[in-house]
Amino acid sequence: MASMSTLQLADVYSLAGVKNILQTHQKDDAAFLAFVLLCTLFYLKIRDKPDPHHHLWFEKPQAGASNGQKAETRDIGVKLEESKKNFVIFWGSQSGTAEGLANRLARDCRRRFGLDVLVADLSDYEPSSISNISNTKIAVFIVSTYGEGDPSDNATQFLSWIESTKTTQLAKLRYAAFGLGNSKYKFYNRVVDVVVDALDKFGATALMPTGKADDANGTTDEDFMEWKQGLFALMKGNIGYEERPEKYEPLYRVVEDTSLDIIDLHIGEPIQPRGKKNVAAVSSIQALPVKSAKKLLSTIDRNCLHLELDTSEFPELKYKTGDHLAVWPSNPTGELERLVRVLGIQDRLETPLLISSLDPSVQVKHPSPTTWSALFQHYLEICALVPRDTVLALAQFAPSTSSKAKLLEIGHDKDTYHAYCSQNHITLGRLLENVSSAAESWSNLPLSFILESLPSLSPRYYSISSSSVVSPKQISITVATTSEPSPNCTIPIPGLTTDYLLAIESNHSTATSSLTPNPQPQPQYNLSGPNSLLHNGKKLYAHIRKSKFRLPTQPKTPIIMIASGSGIAPFRGFLAERARLSSMGREIGRSLLFFGCRSLEDMLYGDELRDLQSGSGNGNENMEVMTAFSRTERGKGGGKMYVQDRLEEREEEVVRLLVEEGAYFYICGSASMARDVAGRLGECLRRSLDWDEDKLRSWSEGMRRGKRWQEDVWG
Repeated sequence: MASMSTLQLADVYSLAGVKNILQTHQKDDAAFLAFVLLCTLFYLKIRDKPDPHHHLWFEKPQAGASNGQKAETRDIGVKLEESKKNFVIFWGSQSGTAEGLANRLARDCRRRFGLDVLVADLSDYEPSSISNISNTKIAVFIVSTYGEGDPSDNATQFLSWIESTKTTQLAKLRYAAFGLGNSKYKFYNRVVDVVVDALDKFGATALMPTGKADDANGTTDEDFMEWKQGLFALMKGNIGYEERPEKYEPLYRVVEDTSLDIIDLHIGEPIQPRGKKNVAAVSSIQALPVKSAKKLLSTIDRNCLHLELDTSEFPELKYKTGDHLAVWPSNPTGELERLVRVLGIQDRLETPLLISSLDPSVQVKHPSPTTWSALFQHYLEICALVPRDTVLALAQFAPSTSSKAKLLEIGHDKDTYHAYCSQNHITLGRLLENVSSAAESWSNLPLSFILESLPSLSPRYYSISSSSVVSPKQISITVATTSEPSPNCTIPIPGLTTDYLLAIESNHSTATSSLTPNPQPQPQYNLSGPNSLLHNGKKLYAHIRKSKFRLPTQPKTPIIMIASGSGIAPFRGFLAERARLSSMGREIGRSLLFFGCRSLEDMLYGDELRDLQSGSGNGNENMEVMTAFSRTERGKGGGKMYVQDRLEEREEEVVRLLVEEGAYFYICGSASMARDVAGRLGECLRRSLDWDEDKLRSWSEGMRRGKRWQEDVWG
């Protein structure tokens, strides 16, 4: 009985426990149901309330808060009819120069003839649709050539179509064309030549001779102005446009809107590329940590920076050996302060701005909404040289008769203009400051004119000097710096991005060592970036662009590399990659590097190259580095020793590797060096193989077509 009573008592306690548990769960369930009911009521209350910023998810940053829309049709004939425009200017631009010239031409057409002009990015329209342009309209093509006769990224599709199409008829098309190039390059202005030849073949009518700019002489602007005057003479004469008194008509509406919060504004972050302009070839823009930044030489006037950037935080950023890194700089604070002061907008620097187009067919090229501070610091090229036609256009807004007279004097004559430029660093702020007194203000200068005249700030590209096999998450670049005057100027003109990177290097060296700072004054930069996202120079904005400069697929294929100065950058990556593959047991082909420097003291990465060659850096016996020191060595004729002289000394081996063993041939450095090397190699081949000019030309063209001859050159 006692045991039964104990069991019954235990059962009672168990039942009571279960009841308590059930009651607790019921309370929890009730609380949960009440919470769900409350959330449902809240959702029902607000779900129909519109989000005022919802549309921003679907807008391009460039077109935010503007009337400029992306082309609704990719048929340029339809677009011209819809917009009621009779004049279209197509542009193909890699660095922004051709785009800038197209916009300047459109501005002058409006000012002198009252013409409504469509400025068209070649990639925004189907190439074949140019056949739909009627004979009552005029098309202008302004296209650049860079590298080995390559078109700009946004002109690639158009050039591919025009070279491959067979049946197109363009009998209705009336056109004029202007090309941008550099006569130091082998394929000077090839792109405009290809375009013009094809248009003529398909029956289009050229209204005037093709214009060509030659940047080798620094005359791009003058070449363009001369061609433009010929175009305007044609428009007044044969075409019959009536010229009117020059009158400025703004292209943009600029509105100050203090109701906008800072969260709504573009405050300096680079605008991510959108659309179909070779997006696959360009990575996203990221703020990359600067792992290290140092000078490679001990010289002051000329030096070279080595920067290493860490991409570990960005798994989507992948590069291949030979690719380019694009660095997005900012403008120096001194230049910003000068321009702001001369414009008299010190008290409006942070006022929110809305920028919209007054022409629905024109896209706004600037981010909006934004501020003058962000525009001048991060989005506009305020350090750019002011073109002569812009100098003349500024005269109409001059604050006094004396400042107007000075502008007209500088701009009316090209010799006077060039003489002035050779003695002065002419940015917009400096020019306005120089021609006016301290008491005068340019506050009457239309804000739209400033936006139209200043080009957008674009990134600068540098060959990556690391190997993606050796350092997949760490990118290095090699940047030449100089404070020496250029050939066309008696004073040194600071490079925008090189000085920006020098400021980052100086900041790093100050933080990590007690080295004596550079005795020469350097422009000051806001290294913190927008919203301090760059952490005082510990990060910089950059993206990766794919390159055609590639090692052979088979490591055993021989390679011959020619470099001068900072042109060593991609070959440092090439050699490091081959050394790593060799250490892994892979068969590596012969690797010859001909490297030109001023002297042994100027030799970049000298210790690294010696280690690679000796094998102590995991090198192999097939690697060899031959140097040419132009200031301390003499060639066989008694002149300075250059890389082409060293190449000739190894003529027998070079010819054998190229002709018999299928070697790849690479050149990286100045365009003039590349031209001299190509000429000397041609002499070696003709002499060794008894080739005539036709045989040499056929071989060279075949090498380029087969990607066995590759160049990455500049200047």
